[in-house]
Amino acid sequence: MKSNKPKEKLLIGKEYPTPGEEEIALKIVDLLQMQMLRLDKARKMKRQIHPKMNGCVKAEFIIHKDLAEDLKVGIFKNETSFPAWIRFSNGNTKPLPDYKKDVRGFAIKIMNVPGEKIPLANSPSINQDFILMNPKSFVAKKLEDFYHVLQVLTMLPFKGPVLKKVHYIFKNASVFKNGAKTKVLCSHPFELSYYSTTPYRFGDDERAVKYAVVPSSDNDISCVQNNTDPDFLRLRMQETLLKNEIYFDFCVQFQTDAERMPVEDPTVAWSSPFHKLATIRIPIQNFDTPEQREFGDNLSFNVWHSLPEHRPIGNFNRARKIIYERMYNFRHEQNKIPITEPTADKNFFNHLNFQQDAEQQSTNRTANVS
Repeated sequence: MKSNKPKEKLLIGKEYPTPGEEEIALKIVDLLQMQMLRLDKARKMKRQIHPKMNGCVKAEFIIHKDLAEDLKVGIFKNETSFPAWIRFSNGNTKPLPDYKKDVRGFAIKIMNVPGEKIPLANSPSINQDFILMNPKSFVAKKLEDFYHVLQVLTMLPFKGPVLKKVHYIFKNASVFKNGAKTKVLCSHPFELSYYSTTPYRFGDDERAVKYAVVPSSDNDISCVQNNTDPDFLRLRMQETLLKNEIYFDFCVQFQTDAERMPVEDPTVAWSSPFHKLATIRIPIQNFDTPEQREFGDNLSFNVWHSLPEHRPIGNFNRARKIIYERMYNFRHEQNKIPITEPTADKNFFNHLNFQQDAEQQSTNRTANVS
């Protein structure tokens, strides 16, 4: 019998938690930890998602000048710049050659951001992190559906209840289909746009946004390096950054219709326009060193490393708070690595000849325009 209770009207910026989210998140943690132990038992334990790093680079996060007053929120409050690390990655749990389709990741850790961050139980929260990927939307609508898909994906091929696997595959066929669509071919990590897929607060509980980073059309990413090497994305990044700096626009997209742009369904791509709030500048540098590869592999990104003004919202972000923190601690404990967050002092860019590079690139860009 159908209920006569009227459907609740969705409101801009409002969350609608459902019972059992924490229990499902903890089940997901168990699945991921068991798989990590199985895959990396005799080796250093890599992160379960986005384990293959194409490069971890230094960058400058430059807040756009002359922002409208309603956009001067949190990290965007003042016209300034921040030092940052950016990790480019491939998503598949079992790393694939770069010439195969995969989800591509862009994770930003911005340092020296003033203000108290959202407190976390077991990991330091001193920086502002943003995590983005190439798809505009997430693969699953409900947390429980995502859990069932992970049950299939994390089981050994010839172990576990076959009928249950088949049941979950058919029941969640749309999730598997969406997952396949998120994987793309990529000839250079600097050619793609990246999206948050999930929503975030923007100042108060009456505004919600999604994020995007979009490469500048002026970027020169021409490369000699071919695309047959299994790690050619890292090699092309290195070739580019030894001679050219790279720019991305950092943008936000506001929720303008709570029904058509829901907070609790990340499979829906929002249709509102993007607004540029900052520029990301990746200076000329040699990032492909053993020390920096080790640093990037150990670096942790968490959407809950955040100012309260940019608090993550929605069912998957609420689950991420549990999953990310527990998986972060688990991996670092297994690898016997201290739980720390990076900081940046005034010498962060020194070895890059940062100012000299900036002046030279500015001259080159002006010459190209004229």
